[in-house]
Amino acid sequence: MNKDLKVLVVDDTVTYRQILSNIVSEMNNVELTGSASNGRIALSKIELSPPDVVLLDVSMPVMDGLETLRNLKSSFPEVEVLMVSGMSHENADVTVKALELGALDFIPKPQCASPRESISQIKAALSPLIRLAITRKNSQEIKNILSSGKSNSALKSSVDAGNTALSANVEEAGPVVVSDGMPGKIDIVALGVSTGGPNALQALVPAIEAGFPVPIMAVQHMPPNFTASLADRLDKTSSITVVEANDNQDVSKGVMYIAPGGRHMVVRKNNSGNNRVIGLVDSPPVNSCRPAVDVLFRSVGMVYNGNVLTVILTGMGNDGVSGVASIRRKGGYSIVQDEQTSVVWGMPGAVAKAKEADEIVLLDKIAGRIMEIVKSENS
Repeated sequence: MNKDLKVLVVDDTVTYRQILSNIVSEMNNVELTGSASNGRIALSKIELSPPDVVLLDVSMPVMDGLETLRNLKSSFPEVEVLMVSGMSHENADVTVKALELGALDFIPKPQCASPRESISQIKAALSPLIRLAITRKNSQEIKNILSSGKSNSALKSSVDAGNTALSANVEEAGPVVVSDGMPGKIDIVALGVSTGGPNALQALVPAIEAGFPVPIMAVQHMPPNFTASLADRLDKTSSITVVEANDNQDVSKGVMYIAPGGRHMVVRKNNSGNNRVIGLVDSPPVNSCRPAVDVLFRSVGMVYNGNVLTVILTGMGNDGVSGVASIRRKGGYSIVQDEQTSVVWGMPGAVAKAKEADEIVLLDKIAGRIMEIVKSENS
């Protein structure tokens, strides 16, 4: 099986084309197939020799990132796309739209004082996404071999060993219950998500009915500006109110608060002790993330004790495991997205493997399950 990943760089800026090309060329098991200065040129190159991954600039002349993405996904749906975006609010809006149209993820163009620091930031952001793309390519090749009937017993054994039995047992009929825990009274839903999150949230949040009786506090791993755009888009398509959180904001039922990019979000009691308010803090990253799911979850557990439903959706890494565990020790309940519908089963898989998941649920069933659990004790 060929493990090399073929990458095409598309950016109208000569400097960024060179920087991205150099970074890609230095990566193990990755082949730079070329570069293009706009979407039209990129599509012509892709037609001649499709790459595995396209690094696609958001803002370009002739054919911009969104139009290029639409055309690319229409003709070459198997090609992964990583958007490369400036940090402006306008670029953030376009990038969130690109994720909805099928881009795997994005990397922000850094705003650093020195070129060396900028290159370092791009490498740090791009490297795990390239590793993810390699993993997804290899997994798809294994599936293709198995479905073709040409697989041997050794390969089947390897695949079976690599798959989690919990996720494999998820059925269309409903969630797989994997613990003896029972949901109790729920006063808040705490949610964590990363890679693949915008699409997962777009499938989940609009399905939550109006009049939802508790608040939802969510961490989506994203830089500043991007979380505001995500909240705006979700709010326009949902029956509940969705906002990017503000410091000292009161926590109200029926509202979803998304942590702003670049800042940890916590919840605490106000001075009178009667209401809950949001706090935004600039302490160091946790699990290499800011905002971090664990930071939010630990604060939620301190304020709401065990009256918490935690939800972990698609994402790389293991952010959220310790937070879920701390809430469950107080009597909270935990559901995670299943492997099949996750872009990457890192965060939810880590919770399941740590035996901290009470249920594993298909993405399109999660909203319904959240409402069942919350409303059963709040009706």
